[in-house]
Amino acid sequence: MNAPPSDAVRLLRAFALRAWTLALLVGIAGDALLTIVFALAGVGLLLAPAETVAGCRQGPLDEVLPPSRRTP
Repeated sequence: MNAPPSDAVRLLRAFALRAWTLALLVGIAGDALLTIVFALAGVGLLLAPAETVAGCRQGPLDEVLPPSRRTP
């Protein structure tokens, strides 16, 4: 049985869909370079590994703070 997608995966998919929508709108407007940029950004967001995004939960001060104050 497949597990439901994590929040990070759903967020990346939403941003990819927005980038493709912008690519479509900019393509209709006639700017080819921006169309390619938005389309490639959408593909990159869709193919980005969600484990990397989900693994970035450690805050920048976790090495300095005592264990009781660290982010979970």
